[in-house]
Amino acid sequence: MSAKRKCHFSDDYTKEWSFVKEGRIDEEALCAICNCFLSVTHGGKADIKHHISTANHKKKFAVVSTSSPISKFMIKQDTQEALLITAAELTTAYKVVKHHQSFSSLDCTDTSNHKAEKMFPLLVQYFTEHDGIQQKLLKFDSLKNETSETISNYCINTLRQLQIPLDKLITFCGDNTNTNFGGLQRQGKCNVFYKIKEDLGKSIEGIGCPAHILHNTISSASGLLSVDIEVIVLKIFNYFSIYTVRTEKLKEFCSFVDINHQNLLSYSQTRWLSLMPAVERILKLWTPLKHFFDTEEKVPKIISDFFKSPISEIYFLFLHSNLNLFEKNIKSVEKNKVSVIEIRKILYETHNILIERKSTKFIGLQTKIKMQKLKNENPTPETTILIAKFEEETLLFFNTASEYLKKWSDSFYKYEVFDWMTLSEIPEWEKIENTILYLNNIGVQILSDNLFEQYIYLKNFLEVKLASEEWKSINLVEEKWIYFFNETKNHERKCQLLKLCEYLFAIPAHNATVERVFSLMSAQWTDERNRLLPETMESILQCQINYNMTCQEFYQYIKGEKELLKKAKSSEKYSHTSTSAIN
Repeated sequence: MSAKRKCHFSDDYTKEWSFVKEGRIDEEALCAICNCFLSVTHGGKADIKHHISTANHKKKFAVVSTSSPISKFMIKQDTQEALLITAAELTTAYKVVKHHQSFSSLDCTDTSNHKAEKMFPLLVQYFTEHDGIQQKLLKFDSLKNETSETISNYCINTLRQLQIPLDKLITFCGDNTNTNFGGLQRQGKCNVFYKIKEDLGKSIEGIGCPAHILHNTISSASGLLSVDIEVIVLKIFNYFSIYTVRTEKLKEFCSFVDINHQNLLSYSQTRWLSLMPAVERILKLWTPLKHFFDTEEKVPKIISDFFKSPISEIYFLFLHSNLNLFEKNIKSVEKNKVSVIEIRKILYETHNILIERKSTKFIGLQTKIKMQKLKNENPTPETTILIAKFEEETLLFFNTASEYLKKWSDSFYKYEVFDWMTLSEIPEWEKIENTILYLNNIGVQILSDNLFEQYIYLKNFLEVKLASEEWKSINLVEEKWIYFFNETKNHERKCQLLKLCEYLFAIPAHNATVERVFSLMSAQWTDERNRLLPETMESILQCQINYNMTCQEFYQYIKGEKELLKKAKSSEKYSHTSTSAIN
């Protein structure tokens, strides 16, 4: 009797039962539902039917038949649904950047430390009739050094790479350093300003930071006083900053003289505004501080001598009076959308106040009261000498401050020809003609005949609006022009005036915007978050500065950018710019 022939797996089994697959050998089949191998050696199809009839297979088959295949839950590529999901993912990334959230949720794996990097932000400023002054971050990168040639090449090459017409460049703005401008007289060829002009082949405006000018004005003047206010503030702060026992003892003196204790403040030497609250805090705690140091042992001699002197408080009161003036004006200068003509006015008025204070020997009411009290209570030759020296130094203070401010502000005074553009009153045509001449001399052509017709329309407009409460409520100059342009629908009535505004408001009024970039960088690039690449940091900052949308607005915008959504879904690196998004 011959042996029975063995059966082999057949593709017909899979055609009849989709869950039956080929096994490991020819005599096997795989049941995908039960995930087990079946022998088909003896019965072939009969062996598979036998397995299907078992209770275990029927149970598992019932579970599978009530479940949807996973493919049903997958999003097909290049469909509207897929693009919306990508838009949601991009909005999530936008939200993380805008709201300074942790990147850990996005598994950021950058590997760079910024502390060895010298970062240079490059911003552009321009004006539009509907949105006013716009400031955008073009580039944020590290350079190999800080020479004028490296910086100027970086600026020009970036503009060329971004295809920004160089003939539209009218201003360079930076700190008042020799590298940027070549000193007060802006002479020499080894500075950024000169090299950019040379590369462009034309003259451009040069703006040093007026906030730094005001800072350096009072810093230079106060350095001539017998009392070194900055050193005293730091010494007193450091004496208490990490010593709880000393602070508790000072609190007891505050309680004894019925003065509320407040923590003493330090200040940044590069940020004069921070000195004002520090001086103010010491003046509020003057009596308990004096009692404290009178009883304290091993006090630093500079602090001990300071509180023993009968005239120290008078110096502090005098400086506090002048700090008020400078703090107010520095804050006004650093406003986000202030114009260069408003800056010129602030500098001009500050200089005049200093001249007036010198001529009237103004020292502040509290200073005067304290000095008179000292004369009455301690009429000694030593007191007379100290007061005479103080009065002499206050005159020297105002002399130094007014002279310093005038020579460093000279570069702003030429913008007086644009003063009529404040629209605080109806301008005279003669003043507008001076503006036309100024612009024509630097190669900016204004059609005077057309402008005169538009001037008449502007004059009539202001005659109606100047007295209105709505107009009076508008604070910034650029906002007044936005209002005028939005109310004037006919382009022929405003085109030349718009050209004037596009020039004037493209001139940065200060360098504070760059400082804000560094502040944003510091908020992101912390010690705990130090693995961001410079190019990642650049993208974050561009998102924060250039895009003024809420997360909802961003989602609505990104849904319409199909090309960007497709790029975001791909694994390739890409760059994307949309003027509609950043304008």
